[in-house]
Amino acid sequence: MKQSITRRDFLNGAALALAAGATLSPRDLLALEQAETAGRISKDYYPPALTGMRGSHEGSFEVAHALAWRGEKPTDYTRLDETYDLVIVGGGISGLTAAYLYRQKAGPDKKILILDNHDDFGGHAKRNLGVGGSVNLEQMSFSDTVHRVLEEIGVDLEKLDAARERGYMLSGLDASYGLFLNAEQHGRDRIVHGDWPAAWLGSDDAEALIGSLGLPADEQKKLVGLALGERDLLDELSLSETLRYIESTPYSKFLSDRAGLSDATISLFLPMLQIYIGTGPESVSAMEGMLVGYPGLKSIGLTGRAASKLYPYLVGSARFPLFPDGNASVARMMVRKLIPEVAPGNTMEDVIDARFDYGQLDRSEAKIRLRLNSTAVNARNVEGGVDVSYVQNAAEGGKAYTVRGKHCILACYNGMIPHLCPELPQSQKEHLAYGVKVPLVMTNVLLRSGAAVDATGPAQYQCPGSFYAFVTKSPPVSLGSHEARRPGNDPMVLWMAHAPMPRNDGSQTQRDLFRLGRHRVYATPFATYEAEVKKQLTGMFGAHGFDAERDIAAITVNRWSHGYSYAYSRLYDPEWEDGQAPHELGRAPAGRIHIANCDSEASAYLHAAIDAAARAVGEIGQG
Repeated sequence: MKQSITRRDFLNGAALALAAGATLSPRDLLALEQAETAGRISKDYYPPALTGMRGSHEGSFEVAHALAWRGEKPTDYTRLDETYDLVIVGGGISGLTAAYLYRQKAGPDKKILILDNHDDFGGHAKRNLGVGGSVNLEQMSFSDTVHRVLEEIGVDLEKLDAARERGYMLSGLDASYGLFLNAEQHGRDRIVHGDWPAAWLGSDDAEALIGSLGLPADEQKKLVGLALGERDLLDELSLSETLRYIESTPYSKFLSDRAGLSDATISLFLPMLQIYIGTGPESVSAMEGMLVGYPGLKSIGLTGRAASKLYPYLVGSARFPLFPDGNASVARMMVRKLIPEVAPGNTMEDVIDARFDYGQLDRSEAKIRLRLNSTAVNARNVEGGVDVSYVQNAAEGGKAYTVRGKHCILACYNGMIPHLCPELPQSQKEHLAYGVKVPLVMTNVLLRSGAAVDATGPAQYQCPGSFYAFVTKSPPVSLGSHEARRPGNDPMVLWMAHAPMPRNDGSQTQRDLFRLGRHRVYATPFATYEAEVKKQLTGMFGAHGFDAERDIAAITVNRWSHGYSYAYSRLYDPEWEDGQAPHELGRAPAGRIHIANCDSEASAYLHAAIDAAARAVGEIGQG
């Protein structure tokens, strides 16, 4: 839905018309700010230019909430004189891929309609000041289908991998970073730089680096012993018992009961668990805590020691190519492939700078149409096809329409599908509703100058106990005419990630915490995010001259109340037989209605979205 942006939504009351089609350099972004008068944005419809509250923005969720929470939906619909071979609900990576693969399968003459509730396409992979929500490409997990699709739309993985700066925190688990220790919990604001991934695995300099944290002497000794593996903390357990223990015991319990660490020390291991999994160390298994790179492997016997030696090689060989705007470029390349009139060019280099013409997305004469601001409220099998109803432009009053498709693919959240398809069996509805998506907030901050950040050290930080768990520069990728920023007085975009879930009180499951976190996201106004950005960046960089009022030019808060797809927990979920997990049973076709999304793969990655689309398209007959 097109969002009405008020001055309150922008830091210092500045409404920026950003990115004249591209992920421009921070200097270009500031030039655009200076060319606009306060409060005015370009007359052209261009969602990537909007700042303020984005992600699940106002107008994108109200209709869905009315349906899911209160069972409310329109009673009268205008039936459009539009019939399609395929109607797709959801314009994220999965929905766009479904359109692409269906056209390959059924032929270029087939008519396809893609509906999306947001004012921009791409789902989590949308573009604004920087990465919208979907960050990198987990290349080591790609299927043949994913490789093929990406190659066909123009993604050269070798070239893309070569274009990124090595040692960047969002493209590898082995990247060095600074630990920001805030004044509230550590007495004063300070940053401790170092090769922390290696230190947590017991490197030669682990003792000295851990010593620089300023922990109480007994805590320091215990933490050094844990990282170096000075003794086997599970020595009374057999190999099989050790495996069961680390799979079934919370990481925090292992750290407290076995390593003897205090809660204050254990809090050092919050950031990666919060951002990668969504919860703290009390809600993930000891195995999961160690596998994200936190200490313990060397202290669980011979198997752990062997794993600790192998781990750096496995992590170092894992490849995570990424674009300057995250996976938004993949979505843009897909849309340009489906609707060539939307933008010039055909390479991954020229898509960075291409300005998209949103007026080309939904043309009546086109075979493929992408209709934004359109929230689906019903999908029903009828004779010979599927009737799909939706509400368009809800933020402007909204009108309800129905279209007919010979087939339908629901590439939206699993949790919405029971409400869209009341005819589904109750058991399937329960399977679809089982997983609870992980809420996250990913904020981009445009600084007029990055000098204070540069002076502090490498611009990537984990921030245990702070509002934003991760703070890093936007992806340093030089591709085509786009050059990664170099240190100096030039503007800078910072990417900051916040996990809104509360800490576990001992009685909750991960799904409970994700629901509570979602409510926090809905209830948190932009002003709170703005205040937290100012406070944290001042604590981190104020000693080097950072001034929030002077240096921050714009803030974009990507609010993802329904973020990562739910991945089953070793602590809270049973181990289902193949084919019997809720996501597998929930994705069963219903007549001519098929399901394709990351939720249906229980995996929050771009490759899962593509594989889900391939599966759903493969289910469709030739009728």
